[in-house]
Amino acid sequence: MQNFIELLKDHALILAATGNLSAITRQAEPRPDAAFAALRRLARLIEMHLRAEAEFIGQDRDHGRQEFTDLAAAHGERFHCLVAEWGAYLQHWDEGAMGADWRGFADATDRIVAQIDAQVDAENQSLYPAALRYGLIRLLPEKARAA
Repeated sequence: MQNFIELLKDHALILAATGNLSAITRQAEPRPDAAFAALRRLARLIEMHLRAEAEFIGQDRDHGRQEFTDLAAAHGERFHCLVAEWGAYLQHWDEGAMGADWRGFADATDRIVAQIDAQVDAENQSLYPAALRYGLIRLLPEKARAA
């Protein structure tokens, strides 16, 4: 079972990675190599985090908590739009495209980072507290048991 603390830590890592990517794109001199490395790191963090979220969101389907299901659906609409835009962004902006159109990459990064940051904030403010309230996630990690 996922826990609130680890999910928030994941979000903190994602926000740090979006901040790092944004800082690279704000530099006057294009740095497609650094930006591509930062983008790969962000993509890995998001991929791992989405697997963790899928665990408790999918778990709710089995327990039928309508209030949480409705909240998750509301988040899901925005989330699905973000996933589609994120996929298009990742597909378009390889290292060559970044180098060829640094300003365009920086603008696209500003837009996608704003969406990611808004999604993280919305999940922290409502989705995770609701998942905790309905027992879909724990507050703290399980203590390691002695073998």
